[in-house]
Amino acid sequence: GFGSRSVSVPIAHPKRTKSAMSCGGATDARAADAEIQTLIDGVKDQVLVKAKEAGRDGDFATYEAKSVRSQVVAGTNFFVKVQVSDSECIHLRIHQPLPHTGEKASVAGVKVGQDVGAEVEYF
Repeated sequence: GFGSRSVSVPIAHPKRTKSAMSCGGATDARAADAEIQTLIDGVKDQVLVKAKEAGRDGDFATYEAKSVRSQVVAGTNFFVKVQVSDSECIHLRIHQPLPHTGEKASVAGVKVGQDVGAEVEYF
């Protein structure tokens, strides 16, 4: 019989989860780690300038990455929720080019005045 051989068919399932994050799609939010904190630390000057352009005055009381989504597009876009005070977060879109380009990460977008409870979204 063929019955016992059909057991190997479910092996195809893990491949399906990979395609769930197709090129261009943003991942679900996950907790930010030290790597993401290092990423946002490296662009803090740009973030302060863009936050000021968006109408936010002053420095940040804190600057701690809380959560992140990522999107693969000729490099990676990171969407990072950053706590800047007890009651305020900002959301960042940071583009990190592919390593072989030698280019540094840059801030592509900043949303100021975000609620601490609000999850970071693709923007």
